[in-house]
Amino acid sequence: MYDRDQLATLSAVVEEGGFDAAAARLSITPSAVSQRIKALERQARRILVRRTRPCVATEEGAALLRLARQIAVLEGEVEADFGSADTAGTHLPIAVNADSVTHWFLSAVVPLAARHGVRLDLHVDDEQYTAALLREGSVVGAVTTSSAPVQGCAVRPLGATRYRPVAARPVYDRWFAGRDPAEAFPLAPRVDFGSKDVLQTRFVRGLTHRPCTGPAHRVPAADGYHEAIRAGLGWGMFTDGPAREAAAAGRLVLLDADRHLDVPLYWQHWKLSTTVLDALTESVCAAAATILVPPSP
Repeated sequence: MYDRDQLATLSAVVEEGGFDAAAARLSITPSAVSQRIKALERQARRILVRRTRPCVATEEGAALLRLARQIAVLEGEVEADFGSADTAGTHLPIAVNADSVTHWFLSAVVPLAARHGVRLDLHVDDEQYTAALLREGSVVGAVTTSSAPVQGCAVRPLGATRYRPVAARPVYDRWFAGRDPAEAFPLAPRVDFGSKDVLQTRFVRGLTHRPCTGPAHRVPAADGYHEAIRAGLGWGMFTDGPAREAAAAGRLVLLDADRHLDVPLYWQHWKLSTTVLDALTESVCAAAATILVPPSP
């Protein structure tokens, strides 16, 4: 049996990124934090925390981190049932990609937070990498492209986000007008959301089976990314609705009206049935169904 205070300390160290910050959060000394972690590591006979900046859980530590958070969720629900006045609400760390946050995810979790008094902690990352946060024990659930269940987790298909290639009129005129799209896309300047964003290159490979050789700009902010494309920095992939709306209004040009890229998404979550976690799963699936499309065959 693992000590509850030691597990809570492990969670605090990983969430806060260091021993000093964890000590401040728990209102104990850094020395006490160190002693608790060392005691937990002695019991587990494993190194559980990498003493880096920020501190991160090891693979073995991730399993205990998941246990610590499951205990915290259960305790939070009991406190809510008893009407505990001093509870800050159940902490719900969730991994999700930026486009989902922008277009549908908040409609799932904002009402949930109000209804159940939970504290949302959204970890925004590329959809190809969110499952890793679940594997590390950092989150209770993740919107991800991975259909293979993380150990100890269940998977629900959500549908697919549909993307279309767009550009401002000057970019279209300079690089695409009168040209074969298969020739134009690899050469034209593009805008990537960040180093993990492969939507543009995936679309081009699917169309041409060639790599992109044109300039690649990176704008890792949702509003900034859209504005960069509208301003003419390069072409990029917009989700279906905004792409069509911008094209209809004359703000952007659909570069290939006949082609799109569908990215299937899945909801992975702990196999732990509680009122809050069950409500979270149902809310996420219901909200996704209003926006996402069935994946292409």
